[in-house]
Amino acid sequence: MNVKTIHSFDEIQKILTEEVASHSATFMLCDTNTSEHCVRFLLETIPALNEVPIIEIPEGEESKSMEIVAQLYEELLHHNADRQALLLNVGGGVITDIGGFVASTYKRGIDFINIPTTVMAQVDAAMGGKCGIDLMDVKNAVGLFSWPLSVLVFTGFLDTLPEKELKSGFAEMLKHALIADADYWEALSHVNPNEASHIAVFVKRSNEIKSEITKEDPNERSVRKKLNYGHTVGHAIESYFLSKSTPITHGNAIGWGIVLENRIAVKLGMLNASLAQTIENRILDIFGALPSFNKEEQEQIFQFMMNDKKNKNGLFNFSLIREIGDCLIQVEVSEEIAREVISV
Repeated sequence: MNVKTIHSFDEIQKILTEEVASHSATFMLCDTNTSEHCVRFLLETIPALNEVPIIEIPEGEESKSMEIVAQLYEELLHHNADRQALLLNVGGGVITDIGGFVASTYKRGIDFINIPTTVMAQVDAAMGGKCGIDLMDVKNAVGLFSWPLSVLVFTGFLDTLPEKELKSGFAEMLKHALIADADYWEALSHVNPNEASHIAVFVKRSNEIKSEITKEDPNERSVRKKLNYGHTVGHAIESYFLSKSTPITHGNAIGWGIVLENRIAVKLGMLNASLAQTIENRILDIFGALPSFNKEEQEQIFQFMMNDKKNKNGLFNFSLIREIGDCLIQVEVSEEIAREVISV
């Protein structure tokens, strides 16, 4: 694994020009949002991309499906893409997740480059070699570890985002700070998550944290599990709303997941209640109050939690913080406590 993360746009131009020339064919995957706002910019500034076929899929988490995957395989076959082809994934986390999955499995694998255009993708989804799709409303139920040639980060794309997408990605930045860097948390405490220029300054620090962790543990055998903090409950909440065809942003789900998982840590005596409250106040100020679920809804969320890939021997495996910057992995949590915490 030797993934290059590039932040200089001059270097991005140079890399893309060279890679297009060195592959038998190049294809660009995007969604309806990035087609309008970001692909046009790349075509105008990088002549080598002018003849590249553009494959566009609908925006949104619903596109991370087997049906869309099949359509993408067929599109590549239609263009006679061989194993020396290159796929450029231009978009948010949905595009980099499904694009990486398709590239890694088409004809047993072709090269791909991630060009993330959202905060979520730039600080998290496009980084670290995870790719996959959802199945039966379960987030990332099918996937693999597969590394792009490069991740090309241009923070200028963040200026195209609505506030809800800025805040969504900001949740992952807060997660990085909470698991790895108390000083980073303090810095982010003064950031306005509704302003692209405020967030852009810190994208590189989140890249560094995620890269350090994933390089040490590429296939999530140990320390990489820290990155799951907030996600066991968060993914269950996200899957629940997705199953009701009322999807929420990934960041909202993870923000609420962090709050609820911190409550677990307090119940286990791991985390100081006052510190947990300080973190909770900051997160709920950004993402709004926790939703209230009735008994039936709680049971549905619990069932999604039971499908989490990290569970083992009937127990839930959580990554929980003890202090800001100190995260403990593989904390076993009983069904009783797991149920109790989602009864909000």
